[in-house]
Amino acid sequence: MKKLLYGLVKNANLRATSLLMLSLTALAAGAYAQASGDVIEPPKEFSLSTSDLVTYAYWVLAALVLGVIIYIFDIGSLSEKLTGKKVISWDNVNGWVAIIFMVAGLAGVTYEMIYHGERLLPESASEHGSSIDSMFNWTFGFTFVVFLITEILLFWFMFRYRYRKGQKAAYYYHNNQLEIAWTIVPAIVLTFLVLRGYSTWDKITQNADPKAQQIEVFGYQFGWKARYAGTDNKFGESNYNFIDPSGNELGLALKPNVVALRDTLSADTSRLGNQLRNLSAMQQEVAGKLAKLDRDIDGKAYTDTENELEDIRNGTMAAKLRKEMKRKGVQIQRINNMLANETIFNGAANDDKVTTEIHLIKGKAYNFRFRARDVIHSAYMPYFRAQMNVVPGMMTQFTLTPTKTTEEMRSEINNKEFDYYLFCAKICGGAHYNMKIKIVVESEAEYNAWMNKQKQVVEPAIPAAPAEKTDSTVVKNVTMKSQTLAYIGR
Repeated sequence: MKKLLYGLVKNANLRATSLLMLSLTALAAGAYAQASGDVIEPPKEFSLSTSDLVTYAYWVLAALVLGVIIYIFDIGSLSEKLTGKKVISWDNVNGWVAIIFMVAGLAGVTYEMIYHGERLLPESASEHGSSIDSMFNWTFGFTFVVFLITEILLFWFMFRYRYRKGQKAAYYYHNNQLEIAWTIVPAIVLTFLVLRGYSTWDKITQNADPKAQQIEVFGYQFGWKARYAGTDNKFGESNYNFIDPSGNELGLALKPNVVALRDTLSADTSRLGNQLRNLSAMQQEVAGKLAKLDRDIDGKAYTDTENELEDIRNGTMAAKLRKEMKRKGVQIQRINNMLANETIFNGAANDDKVTTEIHLIKGKAYNFRFRARDVIHSAYMPYFRAQMNVVPGMMTQFTLTPTKTTEEMRSEINNKEFDYYLFCAKICGGAHYNMKIKIVVESEAEYNAWMNKQKQVVEPAIPAAPAEKTDSTVVKNVTMKSQTLAYIGR
């Protein structure tokens, strides 16, 4: 009886293993067929109404694989209980799986280094780029060697020292030589890397060219704007309290705009106060609106109206109104305090130019100043080896000198469509992936031609035409004639 059960269990185990291999093969074939297509479409949100048969097949196969794995474990446990013998030596399985993973992992790393290694660092296009590249190569070299050694040893030890019946593992209570070695060696390597990184960073940030042209880059969800100083080569003042998305996105010290923003905030505060005082009437109005809706037919409109009515009843709406009134009141007070300081509104911002592209002259030093309107962003210029956090309420900066024009880089990488871009490297919201601004590196003549086309923040007033000059002789003759006629008339 035992032999019969053992044979049945063993055959079932083999069938389950075969089924698992077939399922994995089908999954791999489907993945290969999808990956080998000419066009890879972007991922789409899963929906039962829009998914195709291939998607359903993947879900079915995944569930099948999971079920087979569970089935194998159940059969193995049952066979051991019935026969008292091990059907599968899981220690050997684990050991060989470790070897397979090691070989597959090394093959994957090799593939990535051969086919995608060039993407680690694109061509450098700034003066300090060589320093950054050297630091990166040293850091990557050390960590890559350590990675290979440790991962190979890890998987090899899992295989070499897997459990064997009758074999006992060696036990070491303490080893001073090993402790000293794996403490001192990493400390030396890390000290070298840290000092090298600090030296490189200090050289870039502390030895900035004092004559560098200033460019301000302003980040917001989800885009960038650049500001150039006008003919006076001085930026006008700015403040986050002055930011008005409808008319003064960068928060510049433009007095008419700031006064208009204050008046708008005051009107909003009054409106919120009226809503707060008339919550009872609002409750009746919302209740009447809800009574006209049907939960099944109107769906979201019914739910939103029901939630609004509940917020009014439980005091949430009143708390929101008070909080918003307080926030706007604080901003109004800050604006009034700064309006009293005439030195801020000195007109220096009037001739600044705000652009949707960044244009640079090859070989000229630039100091980028970064500000943010809403959340933390990160200005990333990969070809210029520059990255800096952009934080609301404070200014950060980075200095660089471009060494290759856009056209030169296009020729070097053999890509006529290439353009430099400044990206956001900090996940800042739903459209983060699309947050970028084009950078053009060109000659001084091309830069001047582009800059002359950009409009100032405040366009200069057109001077009134001078009054038409009247010939004094004509005036004199007309006057004399009038006097003579008047005399004759008497």
